[in-house]
Amino acid sequence: MLIDLHIHQQGHLAQESLLLGQSCEYPIFRPMQAWQWMTQTRSVPDPSDWVRLEVIESWHRCLEDYRLPLGNYAMWENYPIAKQTEKLDSPSQKIEALIKQLDHNFHVFLKEAGVMMMLTSADGNLLYALGEQQPLGSFMSRASARGANWLEPVLGNNGIGTAAELKKPIAFQGMEHYLSVLHPYTTVGYPLLDDAGQLLAVIGLVSSHHQESMNSLFAFLHLICVLVNTDLPLAKNSLAQQRVLEKIPFKAAPKTPDPSDVAAISETLATLVEKAVKLQRYKIPILITGESGVGKDHFVTLIKNAGPRKNAPLIAINCASIPHDLIESELFGYESGSFTGAKSTGKPGKFMLADTGILFLDEIGDMSFDLQSTLLRVLETSEFTPVGGNKPIRVDVQVIAATNVQLLEAVEAGRFRRDLYYRLNGAQIHLQALRERNDKKAIIHHILQRELNAMASEPPFAICPEVIKLFEQHPWPGNIRQLINVIRATLYTASSRFITTQDLPLDFIAELKQQSLLDVARFRLPITQNQLQVMSLSDWELHGIKTALKNCDGNISLTAKKLGITRTTLYKKMEYFGLNKTGDESLLYVAI
Repeated sequence: MLIDLHIHQQGHLAQESLLLGQSCEYPIFRPMQAWQWMTQTRSVPDPSDWVRLEVIESWHRCLEDYRLPLGNYAMWENYPIAKQTEKLDSPSQKIEALIKQLDHNFHVFLKEAGVMMMLTSADGNLLYALGEQQPLGSFMSRASARGANWLEPVLGNNGIGTAAELKKPIAFQGMEHYLSVLHPYTTVGYPLLDDAGQLLAVIGLVSSHHQESMNSLFAFLHLICVLVNTDLPLAKNSLAQQRVLEKIPFKAAPKTPDPSDVAAISETLATLVEKAVKLQRYKIPILITGESGVGKDHFVTLIKNAGPRKNAPLIAINCASIPHDLIESELFGYESGSFTGAKSTGKPGKFMLADTGILFLDEIGDMSFDLQSTLLRVLETSEFTPVGGNKPIRVDVQVIAATNVQLLEAVEAGRFRRDLYYRLNGAQIHLQALRERNDKKAIIHHILQRELNAMASEPPFAICPEVIKLFEQHPWPGNIRQLINVIRATLYTASSRFITTQDLPLDFIAELKQQSLLDVARFRLPITQNQLQVMSLSDWELHGIKTALKNCDGNISLTAKKLGITRTTLYKKMEYFGLNKTGDESLLYVAI
């Protein structure tokens, strides 16, 4: 049996959407800058700025029509995406049954390619997943469970949900996704329509390995759609499947290191994980401290996977991102009809969802003062009452809190309850800033290699020694989060396979220039090391803004865009530092 493996006209739409970034029409393809600009301004950039029109249109729907949360801290990791699967109609049942007939050959092909294939119903509910398995407890493991909903109003734009919305094949890669949790993936969707044009189901591919094997995977996706549309006997013939799959050339996806391997490169980190695991066994509250970007959320995942509650839920909530009047219902849930706009079925709170598992309270220092007493009572009794309810509920929850502020100072200032501080601070674990860690170089090389492996480019990237040296010497005021963002921005926007300093992001270059200016100032007017540590972050910000203003010839809109901040924020910082539009300022400011 011969099967035509060429992508037909409609399939080209999705394939070209991934290749568009390298076309002459979009010489600057920078979804990272566009997405960061959107998170800063809470507005979608113009279609001509950095990304494709399909991405802009889908972002508009997510932001304005669905009003989905936006940003790295929107806590999508624990967002409720599973819906009860309704009784399937006859076409959906037939499609699901046909795909389930596909022999293990298809599963092996997908797994070796590092790809997961999904079948969803017309209403977006996941019916079946085949291929690459996702780490237990991860967001994608929940998103690949039966009943998870992939429609745009739930998961933002993605190949599957957007294909259902537009009824045409489409693909999104990396930071083209609205959800930050989908940024590591490429998603492709292919809608199955009946003769009247009504949507029956969507077949999709999800991969963490971008671009390189996509031609082969589109051929594979086309093969699946041919089988579903024509009900060929190939689905029941294992040998025929193997012969056809052998005609689809693909390069096996490199296996990226397990995130838990990060602990292995640092004895200090491994020791901290071991300490936290012991604390969990006795249900001792843990308070994690450290600067923003040091990886507190990742550390919680490490200790959860290594601890006694590794098979239980990990529920995270960012106390700073939830409106004051909603945080109580978010933590404790509410009964039906308890307030205007409440769901008729009620809603379980984070404490209920975390029962038998771990509740991670991030940015605990920003929790409202009046709610702190309620939280203290729950921590002491392990009981809470949902909003609008009258019956207390008892739970078994291990609480882990994190903050990047000095809670004792907040206690002395009257912003944080002293009794709650000591209740949360059963044991404190401090994560050092990247610049302070003795394994800084090992971490930089580990993350750089991980990102290179994830891209799996052919030919592979080569990085000039000067770039490596700059990475190693930079103080990284934004810590590991900044390091990852700079590496990804450098790799994804590089002009060639040989990475030079010309490929580094503009904001990173500004920081490098500022570092050089600080060295000059220290030589002219020596100051103590302690003074340098206190002033350095402010000085970097000052000269970063000055450099951007000069490079943009005083254009405030362009400067704000380059820096990734709003015009209002830029004006406030200029006023704070006493800068005008020219950005001229004496170097003596550094030493004052």
